[in-house]
Amino acid sequence: MTPRLRFAPSPTGPLHLGGARTALYNWAAARAMGGQFLLRIEDTDRARSTDESLQIILEGLRWLGVDWDEGPETGGDHGPYFQSQRLDLYAKYAEKLLDTGWAYKCYATPEEVAEGRERLQAEGKRPMYDRRHRDITDEQRAELEAEGRKASLRFRMPLDEVRQLDDLSKGVVEVNLQELDDWVLMRPDGMPTYNFACVVDDHEMGITHVVRGEEHLMNGFKQLVLFGALGLEAPRYAHIPLILGKNGKKLSKRDAVTNILDYRDQGYLPEAIFNYIAMLGWGFSGDQDLFTAEEMVERFQIKDIGSGGAKFDDEKLAWMAGDYVRRTPIADLVDRARPWLEQTVPSEAFDTHRGLIENVVSCYQERVKILSELPEKVAFAFTTGTLELDADAQKKLKKQEDAPQWLSAYADLLEKSDLPPSYPHDRAAADAAVRLPSDPEKPVSDAPCMTPAEIEQQCRAFAGEHGIKFGQLVHPIRASLSGTTKGAGLFDLVFLLGRETCVARLRRFGA
Repeated sequence: MTPRLRFAPSPTGPLHLGGARTALYNWAAARAMGGQFLLRIEDTDRARSTDESLQIILEGLRWLGVDWDEGPETGGDHGPYFQSQRLDLYAKYAEKLLDTGWAYKCYATPEEVAEGRERLQAEGKRPMYDRRHRDITDEQRAELEAEGRKASLRFRMPLDEVRQLDDLSKGVVEVNLQELDDWVLMRPDGMPTYNFACVVDDHEMGITHVVRGEEHLMNGFKQLVLFGALGLEAPRYAHIPLILGKNGKKLSKRDAVTNILDYRDQGYLPEAIFNYIAMLGWGFSGDQDLFTAEEMVERFQIKDIGSGGAKFDDEKLAWMAGDYVRRTPIADLVDRARPWLEQTVPSEAFDTHRGLIENVVSCYQERVKILSELPEKVAFAFTTGTLELDADAQKKLKKQEDAPQWLSAYADLLEKSDLPPSYPHDRAAADAAVRLPSDPEKPVSDAPCMTPAEIEQQCRAFAGEHGIKFGQLVHPIRASLSGTTKGAGLFDLVFLLGRETCVARLRRFGA
């Protein structure tokens, strides 16, 4: 039998971290076993289900790279893939359960159900539906209907029977079915409950394996018994541990974002989020933390999902995010970062000064973790007005009393030097010849102008001629050129800014 797995979210909210992991594991298992992965939308909660939530879920899965063989926008032979469009099918199965005695009509009001639970709890028993209508007579049923009561349909759970579930993650688990409710199959309004619709759909769609959170373990027993009542084979279940916060408790909104697309909007690369989510319960092998989706599929097995809850670590996520930024080819990185870069880089520069943008971004590729950090980093290179200095830069300029004279003299030197032109002037030839961070072994003859290495040699000679300690000179130069004391190599900055901009900024603070 071809393995078939599914992810079945409810469109009542965004795709969160736990849901994304469930989708990813089912997807990876299906791909690893050469099977199919289905997406089914459990939208029977009509009051809370929204198209907005549905679109967020679909977009979140696509952003992560989780595709589906059957489901919304894809179609397939087992549709429709929205439970709200499958109500006739559930009604047919409900009738079969009534006819075989596995289901019965319950007329209890919500108040009566609550009263029954409270009474059982007071008696020291498990609080649940007290089965008051499990064995009523036809006459009693007729009286209740005459009162105008609407019936729900409940499953007749076997009593005093121990049932085993051979879980792919937890091993064999036993439960006495007497501890489980006669749970509702169909509500009075004709809408199926989760456990009922889930069983019907898993059978009709040929689902062979189900990977989901351990909070569904008791649901697994309910569904297992229902499959048996219908004379159907149940899928293999794997109930995996929850994702925990740093405190070891269930992950909360304080620990991680509640919408997976928030990571996208913050500038995380999807490969990093995919990789990190995959590690929350499953290990690639040995000490390898970084792997591609293809590598995961090659090695993924459900049995390798850990039995202990994985802790969400935002520091490790940040490290991983930065590593993926560093791995990305610079041209691709600029393309992917463009929505953020355009906050400080003129849009026309992507056509006229593409090389300059790539050079500037390459200087900070090792220094950022998410794409949204780049606009502030690269802004200095495209600021055509007055550059604002941060507090540390102002201190560096004030610390050296002779800095104004140094800056003025250095401006005179650069004005006569063969630096590339400044933005927005044409500098395509220089940007084509030099890719930063600068390579000191790059032949000088390859560049049509001074390279960063040559600029550094010139600056060191300048410091020696004027009797200035080189370390004291670089700080005020950096502060006046970039507005900050941190960033890329100073002489990469000089090259990137070009002659006109360097001279103008140095003269602003010169004597």
